[in-house]
Amino acid sequence: MELQLFGINHKTTKLSERELFIINESNQEEFKNFISTTFNGQIESFFALSTCNRTEIYFYAQELMSEIVMEKTVEFLGCSQSIIQDSYKLDGIKALEHMCCVASGLDSQVLGEQEIFGQFKKAVQSFVDLQVVHGTFQQIIDEAISIAKAARTETSIGVNPLSVSGLALKIVKEIFEEPQQQQVTVVGAGQMAIGVLEHFYSNGIQKIHAINRTNKTLDISESLQLDTSNLSQLATAIITTDILVASISTPLPIIGKGLIENAFRQRKNKPMLLIDLGVPRNIEDQVRDIENAYLFSIEDMEKVTQENLVERTSEAKKAHTLIANKAALVESNISIKNIRSKAYLALTSIVKSLSDESIERISQSQDPLQEVQQIHQLSDDQLQCLSTQTPHAILSMIREIRSAK
Repeated sequence: MELQLFGINHKTTKLSERELFIINESNQEEFKNFISTTFNGQIESFFALSTCNRTEIYFYAQELMSEIVMEKTVEFLGCSQSIIQDSYKLDGIKALEHMCCVASGLDSQVLGEQEIFGQFKKAVQSFVDLQVVHGTFQQIIDEAISIAKAARTETSIGVNPLSVSGLALKIVKEIFEEPQQQQVTVVGAGQMAIGVLEHFYSNGIQKIHAINRTNKTLDISESLQLDTSNLSQLATAIITTDILVASISTPLPIIGKGLIENAFRQRKNKPMLLIDLGVPRNIEDQVRDIENAYLFSIEDMEKVTQENLVERTSEAKKAHTLIANKAALVESNISIKNIRSKAYLALTSIVKSLSDESIERISQSQDPLQEVQQIHQLSDDQLQCLSTQTPHAILSMIREIRSAK
């Protein structure tokens, strides 16, 4: 068994393709059932991470399975097989290092951004709840989270980071001279939407209206709570909206060109900024064709100047070194543990077949492996497993096995 992963991200695949390759709340359970049925025990544990910039599947399974799991996942999602050409596949220590880089923000579109850490942990928890994250895989994830924290706290990759929410605010300030005077409508009530609301409000933009599929009360800060309006009121709200931020889970755009054109007729072509943080997209790309409508998608965010990039890039080198060193130690510890586990299983079957007198004889020997060979016919696999252990380790395992009887 080994750690493996495959995926696509903003470096390998354009948005129009990424938005078709997504595993989120809408299909996580179905995906779990699909993997469990298709691979029938070959995959011990797994989880999927989908954000605005990537979809990656991490799993602990028999070696060299990433290719077939990727192909079957593409079939499950109904994507074109051509997306496989844009994918990347990693295993072992490289997979662990990548996991740490993703969780720490080192592999993000905005270097050092903070939101990915929470998204990573949320994705893991979703699959923990589905009971497909456990054992060694759970330990690897816990170590990756710990390493990601260290990368952020022991280096300065997060110095004045521009999160997606920060980039949204930057765009607003570039387009409006007095953003605090503009009416904002945020569509969605998830982590990304709330992040934008918090960032806007703390920077003086307080004319905020929130819309969601279901009515919710959003705790934005100690001084602000927002009751969301129903999605059915979107068309009316857009008419008086100057800044529209969309971040809602939907397979197809919910804001079309016709809806925006109708709003412009009633608002007498007053400019409107539209920020689409959805993947799949929430706003039709044809909205760009409307005069005075300024549409920014996640893909456009990459073109926004990243403040402090030089400083964070320098710190990123330190963070990569830290991750490589800590990941190597984790990999070594896991390897040692797996080797011991195999030896323990081999020794358990042997001890169960021996008399108490034979076990006592082995326990008193200076060379317990040689004594076992004299008493019991070992298979090649059993001999190979036990040969990796010191005499002290073998005696310790025998005591564990006997006490567990």
